[in-house]
Amino acid sequence: MYNNRSNAYREVAVQTSSPTKLVVMLYEGAIRFLRESVTAIASKDLDRKRHSIDRAVAIVQHLQSTLDMDRGLEVAVNLSRLYSYIITRILEGSAKLEPAPLEEAIKLLDILLGGWEELAKKEQPRQTLVAQLAASGFELHA
Repeated sequence: MYNNRSNAYREVAVQTSSPTKLVVMLYEGAIRFLRESVTAIASKDLDRKRHSIDRAVAIVQHLQSTLDMDRGLEVAVNLSRLYSYIITRILEGSAKLEPAPLEEAIKLLDILLGGWEELAKKEQPRQTLVAQLAASGFELHA
């Protein structure tokens, strides 16, 4: 029952979040799964490690695949390279059952997460204002 509520809450959060907040959620998920994999390696739970690694890699691959290389220019290219490096470190840590490469991936993702969280904070007051105006019957036109 708790799991159903948790899944429903997560689904609503995803459906009502801005693109920036969705990126934040993806980073948080990747970091969470990598931390789970470190714990799983320590406890020798290889099934849990595999599951957590698979989820973390899928998230980082998704972040990489959604980069807009045309509009993002050098930033997108550099992020793509960084994501490739992170995936390499994750796979190395997984294959060797060593937490150090996973910890490095966590640290890099955490740095990136901080930047996205700052963007989300700056975006939030405007979204709140737009929602309040819309609820009051005002319409905004570009």
